[in-house]
Amino acid sequence: MKKIFNYIPAAIACFLTLESCDSALEVKPRLAVDLASAYNSPEALSAALNGVYDILQSTDLYGRDLVAIPEALADNGRATNKSGRLNAEFQNQVGAHFINWSNAYVAINRANIILKNLPASSAPQATKDAIEGQCLFLRGLLYFDLMRAYAYTPRAVVTAQNLGGVPLLLEGVTGLDQVTLPPRASIDDCYKQIAADLTKSIEKLTNTDTRFVRPFFASRAAAQALLSRVSLYAGNWADVVRLSTDALAGGVGVFQTTPTAYVSAWRAASHPESMFELSYQANENIGVNLSLQTTYTTLRTLGLRTATAGFGDLVPTNDLLSELGITRTGDVITRGNDARALLYELGTAGRGPAEVETTKFLGKSGQVNQDNVPVIRISEMFLNRAEANYELGNFAEALADVNRIRTRAGLTALESTVTGPALLTEILRQRRLEFAFEGHRFFDLKRRGLDLVKQPRSIAFTDFVILARIPTGQISLNPNLKQNFGY
Repeated sequence: MKKIFNYIPAAIACFLTLESCDSALEVKPRLAVDLASAYNSPEALSAALNGVYDILQSTDLYGRDLVAIPEALADNGRATNKSGRLNAEFQNQVGAHFINWSNAYVAINRANIILKNLPASSAPQATKDAIEGQCLFLRGLLYFDLMRAYAYTPRAVVTAQNLGGVPLLLEGVTGLDQVTLPPRASIDDCYKQIAADLTKSIEKLTNTDTRFVRPFFASRAAAQALLSRVSLYAGNWADVVRLSTDALAGGVGVFQTTPTAYVSAWRAASHPESMFELSYQANENIGVNLSLQTTYTTLRTLGLRTATAGFGDLVPTNDLLSELGITRTGDVITRGNDARALLYELGTAGRGPAEVETTKFLGKSGQVNQDNVPVIRISEMFLNRAEANYELGNFAEALADVNRIRTRAGLTALESTVTGPALLTEILRQRRLEFAFEGHRFFDLKRRGLDLVKQPRSIAFTDFVILARIPTGQISLNPNLKQNFGY
């Protein structure tokens, strides 16, 4: 019986070989679907859609790497070498970077297959619209993350080293006769495609569809929020303001208005601010070696330093601790007025010397190494809008939004006299503090063309290691695919 090909390895370009039917039958039951009937019922469509969401949970996507590696590459995270993991990324060694290429294209292909077969499905039109909107959202997210890893952003390009974006594959591949060997599309064309996917996703999705539980499935507000982020990277400032405002009005995610509520939100199984969040079920535990909990902390339980769980591979740099107002004397931590400092605790000595560690991912679901992952939080919309308004010269509006974040953290509001470069510096500073260890820092510096000022060595924006290396197997097997400069 012919099956949907649930995993198409990226051998030539993105898809050359297909798994056998037997292999397809070995994956989780929700992913094995008869190709002849896969799109004829809402249940089958949902099963196929789950196969796209499922890949986002892998460790080289949002299970760990897209959250932790941006902190290691930049100036937020310091590798402890307790397990050896993320040490090379922290040192910005050649080739120590993102590796999301293969899994991203597998997920893109799954989305493409669904999109290709939707028109012929006998499912109700409302169901088809919802599935289409989610597939476009996911494809847009996956291509955006590929661009963040392997290409420059439209506003910050090292021209002499620029070899374009990534290959754009928009048709589902289910057989070898359908394989193509595409070259890299231009940066602009990639961003146009991402924007087109998300724009259509906004049209197809709603914020009230009870069949797909928010924030674990894409909604209209989530698509608006993601397109706000994409537009921020592209420098489309007016679009950022509009989309952020629309996303804030969508009713998906609740902004926490007090310091106490903000800290408590990080102790909930599902973050109340999440506009899009990955949910991990009991059988999807990443485990003690690669989960975000083990990556960030040795603690098993908040405040209990006698029970060791993880390795604490990546801890805050001294510079970040200073920015948060955190000082340490022996085993005593002193904090300033910033409530976000309460999300950092002294870990255990079970893996080596105790370090100050982030506790944003600490078994909130009640299970060690099984935290949900907020991909988009509503707080980002205020900071996206603040930065865009700054670039548009709307300093008062920008200041109002950055002050929302400051006062919610327990800090005083900035005076209206703060304008110009000082205001931009504060907006970027608040992004750093607000989203520390959530996977934003490296990308925020990169999209503005800023150097990585860090220990043990700083990395200039013009250094080729700013971009990830495309997997060498892809380059060897696809003559049309050019490797990034320097590799």
